[in-house]
Amino acid sequence: PCFLFSKKPIGKVGSDVFTVKGFRTWKKVNDSDKCAFLTHQGKDGNSAHNYAVQCYDNLKNQQGHIVHVMEKQSDEDIRKNRLRLRASIDAIRWLAFQACPFRGHDESAASNNQGNFLEMVKLLASYDDEVKAVVLGNAPGNAKYTSPDIQKEILDLMASNVQSAIRDEIGDAKFCLIVDESRDESRKEQMGIVVRFVDKDGFVRERFLELVHVRDTYSATLKQEICSVLSNHKLDVKSIRGQGYDGASNMRGEWNGLQAKFMEDCPYAYYVHSFAHQLQLALVAASKEVTDVHNFFEHIALVVNTVVSSSKRNDDLNANQVAEIEHLIELNELETGSGANQIGTLQRPGDTRWSSHFDSICSLLRLYKPTFLVLKDIATARVQGLQLLDEQRLLVL
Repeated sequence: PCFLFSKKPIGKVGSDVFTVKGFRTWKKVNDSDKCAFLTHQGKDGNSAHNYAVQCYDNLKNQQGHIVHVMEKQSDEDIRKNRLRLRASIDAIRWLAFQACPFRGHDESAASNNQGNFLEMVKLLASYDDEVKAVVLGNAPGNAKYTSPDIQKEILDLMASNVQSAIRDEIGDAKFCLIVDESRDESRKEQMGIVVRFVDKDGFVRERFLELVHVRDTYSATLKQEICSVLSNHKLDVKSIRGQGYDGASNMRGEWNGLQAKFMEDCPYAYYVHSFAHQLQLALVAASKEVTDVHNFFEHIALVVNTVVSSSKRNDDLNANQVAEIEHLIELNELETGSGANQIGTLQRPGDTRWSSHFDSICSLLRLYKPTFLVLKDIATARVQGLQLLDEQRLLVL
């Protein structure tokens, strides 16, 4: 031991003749208390020899090595991380299945309602002490698994699993495409792709396959994105047996429409005008025959176009919204928090989407006062302009 651990620690007594210099005085070996070996060993244990022996014993104790301690600690961390992650996954899966929002207006620790996701994790922890010991406040700062990025990543993985299950369900069967595009709240054009097929049991199934952001709505762009989605899921374009789109020219066009471009690759991909779209057009046409309803929506469209068509008036609308929100906050009549009280704008009703009429009415009701102030300013400016014009005419006369 003294040779293996020859470095003498500070504060330890003893000679290094047995390990470094060499031992010659053999006549002192059996000289009672003066024995060189006994002196080297020491009486009270505070010696270099005893320290070396202790180091040697530690070396033989494999279970006490730092490697095994770290491995044991690593296994415990893995178990806690998996339990913590499983709690987040279960909460996300339940919220996604019930189509519930995840985030709250105020997710701070002092909030009474931190949103559906965090409140669901709290609920799971309240029923299991083992889960409670590893989630939220008891979790390390770098591994809570509750951030919005983690939520989105888990949702993406779930979506991939669902898409894989849909692909397995389709198998080698022929299928039809149902496609439509629309703008979301951020004004981005989104295209939804639905596949319709007959499963192995002979039942007709419709499955929502993917939502894709497209830079424009040209038929060539739409076809490229659809082909990319089909290729990612290993679906052959030549297996298409039907196309269902709306009646827009970029979709149903006989020469350059989306349906015509797919017909070039697969002559059996017959096009059918969407029945839901036809129903919406029928509702719009029927509403125009009722004078009161027709006039009502015409006035709404006029108000929305008057305010939104001008950049200056739209800026005035936003400024009036900010002023009203600040006033209501001062009166404690409006809740505050992350994501609350967003600045919006009026929505135009569209003939091809009957639900857009309802959205247009809701946006006008929500922004009634800011819209009223913008229209009032327009009317005041027009009156002042007419008065100025009359004054100029009098001066000319």
